[in-house]
Amino acid sequence: MIGVITENNALAAYCQQVANSKLLAVDTEFIRQSTLFPKLGLIQLYDGKQLALVDPLSITDWQPLRQLFANPELIKLLHSCSEDIEALATIGIMQITPLFDTQLAAELLGWGSSMGYARLVEQLSGEILDKSESRTDWLARPLSQTQLQYAANDVHFLFPLYQHLTAQMTPMQQQLLLAEGQQLMQRREQQLPLEFKYLDIKNSWQLTPRELAVLRELAAWRQQYAMQRDLALGLIIKDIQLIELAKRRPATAESLLNIPGMPPRELRRHAKALIELIRAAKELPQTECPQRFYHPSQFAGYKETVTQLTQAIKQASVEHNIPAEFMSVKRQLNEYLNWCWRVTDQERELLPRPEYLKGWRTEYLKPFLPVPAHITL
Repeated sequence: MIGVITENNALAAYCQQVANSKLLAVDTEFIRQSTLFPKLGLIQLYDGKQLALVDPLSITDWQPLRQLFANPELIKLLHSCSEDIEALATIGIMQITPLFDTQLAAELLGWGSSMGYARLVEQLSGEILDKSESRTDWLARPLSQTQLQYAANDVHFLFPLYQHLTAQMTPMQQQLLLAEGQQLMQRREQQLPLEFKYLDIKNSWQLTPRELAVLRELAAWRQQYAMQRDLALGLIIKDIQLIELAKRRPATAESLLNIPGMPPRELRRHAKALIELIRAAKELPQTECPQRFYHPSQFAGYKETVTQLTQAIKQASVEHNIPAEFMSVKRQLNEYLNWCWRVTDQERELLPRPEYLKGWRTEYLKPFLPVPAHITL
């Protein structure tokens, strides 16, 4: 029978018992259906000998686990860890080092991007995992033995995965993977300021300066509201509706009804705020409106620059024998493009440095990247 740790002293004891281990497999179960932040329902820990399923609804003292996760001598082993990092941050775990992600390891070995845990386990060990509990309500209590066994499997099989993967990785690849683990932890600490959230909205680069001014105000307001109420962004207003609001710039609450897909309940709740934000943005001097792109004499065009950056990634990938999908994802490409051309020189100082220019990527990518003349790297 699988038990669950529900008391602070039991968690502290477990952390002390495994502190001298070399590896700690980690997974989390959470719910994230309507909230901005994940709701943590279970934490699974396994050092190869001792399993712990930790109930975050009962534990109040997380300091022993924070210290364990920050222990530089203990490798933390996860699969596709981005959302786990977010979930663990909700209980104050901000440092997970060193971090070894088995999905990224498979990617680095050239086995394809975003390989699921069950598929990787089956490919390397022949075991077929039961995924019937993948949609469990992990906040409900009590959890059944079937649910607990499902959760336990998510850390048990990380150990053989680690052995299979490291056996095929060079020391340089292992070092690169741990460096990427460090970069993943730094990423969540370096968020865009509210006034630049509009840069993340798809196709925003196509808008006029006045439309961008409206979008900037609306995107910042939505993000702040979502954080205050812990609501998923799409439940407030979807990106496509923000774009339409920016284009149409309605002046009355009634005219908001002309925006396709705007839910009546949200209209009633936010109409006044939306109209006021749009009005303020419409009254801004033209000089205070964002431009589509700055330094246009050095800018080939959006699609052309995306092509240049894509080719640069491919060249660096071939030169260093690192899969292109490990070296760069679309979010990072857009981040670099925005940083170089979609903000003023003064605004750039307020933004996080692009991941292309931080950590291990700097050495591998910098010689290949197109760099505009107005930027000194």
